[in-house]
Amino acid sequence: MTDTTRRAMALGALGLLAAPQRAGAAATRAREEAYGDHPRQRLDVHEYPGGRNGLSPMLLFVHGGGWNFGDKRAVNALPEYADRHGFILASTNYRLTPEVTARECAEDVAAAAAWMLQNGSRFGGDPRRLFIMGHSAGAHLVALVGVDPVYLERHGREPADLAGVIPIDGAGYDAVKQMARAPYPGRLGERLDGMYEMAFGADPEGLSPTRRVKRGGRYPPFQIFHVERRADAAEQSRGLAEALREAGGRAEVVAAPGETHRSINVGFGRDGDPEGERAARFIRTGQL
Repeated sequence: MTDTTRRAMALGALGLLAAPQRAGAAATRAREEAYGDHPRQRLDVHEYPGGRNGLSPMLLFVHGGGWNFGDKRAVNALPEYADRHGFILASTNYRLTPEVTARECAEDVAAAAAWMLQNGSRFGGDPRRLFIMGHSAGAHLVALVGVDPVYLERHGREPADLAGVIPIDGAGYDAVKQMARAPYPGRLGERLDGMYEMAFGADPEGLSPTRRVKRGGRYPPFQIFHVERRADAAEQSRGLAEALREAGGRAEVVAAPGETHRSINVGFGRDGDPEGERAARFIRTGQL
């Protein structure tokens, strides 16, 4: 099996392959923009025929892939979802391990968010209503940017400038606890353990969103989704929400029944998808 085949299988297993647009889906054009000098520091802004009337909520999507792979083109149902609900959709790449750690990944996500806050109005977006959403490793990254002010402060912004954060089935919000679990069994377990080591290195506490929440901090509301039967994601999601609430923030945890780590990503935002519709209400109103 070639490296290319292994990579394609890994991408497909997580729902991170760029899916072909279905008949009847929104005919969007992805316009690539640079938010930095590195080749991975690029984002796509989806433009719709006829544009938008007035200022619309903006949704920045951050792909997963174990901080090690993935691509901004893997937006699955989100272009049609954004069209149906009148959002501006953007999707970002970021630098990957082992070239960097999760810290630099988060720096890139923050830079992409700051770019959207600054430039989103060019596409009909409302800079007061930027929501950041991520799946898997992307869930960890949006959570970290949403709680630790150091990332957005570099751009003259703060977490409270975000209208909301929507992490989807992450398990790295408390990397210290996750890395202290009994080792995952088998060869897959070895890869998972190595994945966390590459991403968090010597500073899992400093890169754990749950441990970065501080009393008196100014945080956007969090709507945290997890696969109902995935025990580590459920525990980690509840822990992050509890930390935010204890600090005076707003957070809700939504368990998705009948989903897998892959299916919640691939299906999020399809017409009738309950998790996507719940998030759409949050994006439209800002209310949990």
